Amino acid sequence: MNIMVSTYLFNMKKIIIFSSAIVFAALAVFFALRGCSTQSIHELPMVTVYRSQSGQVEQMDLEEYIIGTVAAEMPASFESEALKAQAICARTYALRKLTEGKSYPHQADLSDNINTCQGYLSYEEFAGRHPHQSEQWWLNIQQAVEETRGQVILHDNQLIDALYHSTCGGQTASALEVFGQNIDYLQSVQCGYCQISKRYKTEQVLDWQDVVAVSGEGECVEVMATSSTGRIEQVKVNQKVMKGSEFRQAFGLPSTRCTVRMENQGINVISYGYGHGVGLCQYGAQGMALQGKNYQQILAHYYPGTRIYKIPY
Repeated sequence: MNIMVSTYLFNMKKIIIFSSAIVFAALAVFFALRGCSTQSIHELPMVTVYRSQSGQVEQMDLEEYIIGTVAAEMPASFESEALKAQAICARTYALRKLTEGKSYPHQADLSDNINTCQGYLSYEEFAGRHPHQSEQWWLNIQQAVEETRGQVILHDNQLIDALYHSTCGGQTASALEVFGQNIDYLQSVQCGYCQISKRYKTEQVLDWQDVVAVSGEGECVEVMATSSTGRIEQVKVNQKVMKGSEFRQAFGLPSTRCTVRMENQGINVISYGYGHGVGLCQYGAQGMALQGKNYQQILAHYYPGTRIYKIPY
């Protein structure tokens, strides 16, 4: 192994061994961006996916996996350009997980657990969720994946952490305000496109009885700190002080981008968006697509300073 390959593998901190085609795919990105000649990869990269419900591991090629991930992660009725943007995000996210050597049950390369990886649906599972339009929607997803075959998102010649969420509620969050890490391409951006989401603005009342069960006796709520995008960073509920993420999780809120006020029956919460708010806003991508924007424009908006690269397979 020459010094260049050895250094690359060391820097990528690979702690597991996966298929040679995956290695070639990662190396293709690395070498091509440094002016080295790169031969095409003649076999599709193969991956193993841990299925959390069955406890089994399934093997498939990377592009088949991306089809199932798009089917699980984005509404299948979305416009083609939104589906293409999602496909590239999913492919980038998966390859980054692979090159980082993330460990999953039974030594699988990836998982369908959305808390540790990305969702995944087989066609049969997808058809069960969409019995009336499954065939056409699946074909639409397949086409979006095929038309973006091998495409990934790069920043500073590296695969990005292609985070995404359902609905930002008008402005995405930065990685710094949500995860405490400043990442150049995961900055807050304005989003005037996701109003079509039913989660754009929602209202609910947290009954005082439920609030007391979580935070002790009392009928009081005070927001102590918010981020620049209006997301709650710290809140005091009765006698308990919580982080915004803890507040959201404890009461099942769609987002930390919310306002709160006390009422007789409980805490009135008006939420904007759904999800952590970092990276691609999926309903924003759909809104941009409906306005005629292509997937390149969509990705450039939500991941500023990045570019798309095609792995040669």
